[in-house]
Amino acid sequence: MNPHRTRFSDRRGSILLVAMLLAAIIGVSLVSYLNLSNNSLKQAQRTFYANSGMNLAEVGLEQAIYCFNTIDNVANVNDAWPSWTLNSTAYNSSSSPYTPYAVKEYTGYDVGPNTTGKVKIYVHYYQGGSGVSPVIVAKSTISQPNAPVIEKYIEVTLRKRALFANGLVARQNVTWMGQPMADSWDSHGDTQTPAVAYSSAVRTANVVVGSISGNIGLAGGEVWGYAKTGEFGSITGGSVHPLGTSTDDPTRRTNDFNATFPNPTTPVPAATNSITSNITSSTTFPRGGDVSTMVAGVQTYYYTFSTSANININGSDNIAVSAGAHVVFIMNNRSGTTAISCTGNSQFSVGLNSTFDVYTDGNVRIAGNGMANANNYAASAKFWGTNTTSQSFDISGNGQLIGIVYAPNGDVSLNGGGTNGLMMGAVVAKSITMNGQTTFHYDDSLGRLTTGNPYGISKWRELQSKTERDSYSTQLAL
Repeated sequence: MNPHRTRFSDRRGSILLVAMLLAAIIGVSLVSYLNLSNNSLKQAQRTFYANSGMNLAEVGLEQAIYCFNTIDNVANVNDAWPSWTLNSTAYNSSSSPYTPYAVKEYTGYDVGPNTTGKVKIYVHYYQGGSGVSPVIVAKSTISQPNAPVIEKYIEVTLRKRALFANGLVARQNVTWMGQPMADSWDSHGDTQTPAVAYSSAVRTANVVVGSISGNIGLAGGEVWGYAKTGEFGSITGGSVHPLGTSTDDPTRRTNDFNATFPNPTTPVPAATNSITSNITSSTTFPRGGDVSTMVAGVQTYYYTFSTSANININGSDNIAVSAGAHVVFIMNNRSGTTAISCTGNSQFSVGLNSTFDVYTDGNVRIAGNGMANANNYAASAKFWGTNTTSQSFDISGNGQLIGIVYAPNGDVSLNGGGTNGLMMGAVVAKSITMNGQTTFHYDDSLGRLTTGNPYGISKWRELQSKTERDSYSTQLAL
């Protein structure tokens, strides 16, 4: 036997064995790499389709928000929701908790190779309106072969963008003393002439008594509508309820209120009339010889008051705006002082088909017989508080005040009494106090005073847990 041949054979066998082991290792590595690559591809595809699902859900949201933002441009609110399934049954927490609602499903989206998508949208309070916070839930479904279905849920809560979409709104506290009352009606003054006067026959329960970052104390008062605070606010006292009952409805007390109120911008007219001395007696505007300027096709008279010129009337004095006239007072540079004082039996009066706006950073006191407004539309008289720190509006007396107070940094006190002391319109302020038997009627049509899209998103969240998604299983099955 040749020993050299034996050693050569042994070495050849060892090399073969090593080669086989290396081939096996390479084979296992290749299989592992292929599996890893395949899993990475599947994961990447699923991530891609999950993102597509979110995009598809947001498409559904945009469809619903578009419908909301056409409500003010149609004759009937249902016309804003073409081809949607609508149910206008009034909300009831036990018998009809999902109404009024709108539902629609969009199908046939080509998301990828052999992969399709669809989205179903549920809209609560599709009719919008004062006092409600519409909710939209969009559920997208992505179906691909040999893979689990991908579902994405998005929930958004909307709010009215209009400055006067609520009624009585304060950035801080709302304090009632005694037995004030607040309700609402729709004057239709933005679309109808003459506007509808308030009466119990046309009463609605849409007023919102709201506080953004403070508390609401209703004492012994009554709200035909809603009371709302921010997340950490409290609501005490009073009765908050819908039409047809005086029993308090806890569902109308919420802690989800949110709104933004920018400081008003004083107009800069092309032509103005200067007032350099105090007005202390009856005066009718426009006066003979006053100049006007055209604003959006309307002949408007602007009056700029010098720093030494205020309005201080009493007795039976009357500051009047002639019928059909459009008058604007600009009374700035008065921070910490009184710009307007109306006491005794004096009053402001706004003529039929006329408008009256006041811009001031000073304090305003309207007592006496208040403001007589021949128009039932509250937007015909507006007080704009331009102070960026603090000012006060004291509105009291026996006269009716049909108008708007917008003073995001002002403290507003409503002190009417009896059957004659009341205010109709809207108030936005830093704080609001109502005393005694003050009556407040919010004009629903003020919620339509807006430019651009009237609804915006106040809350957005993705529903990820099973519990969150199951809470909408009934609604999305409608």
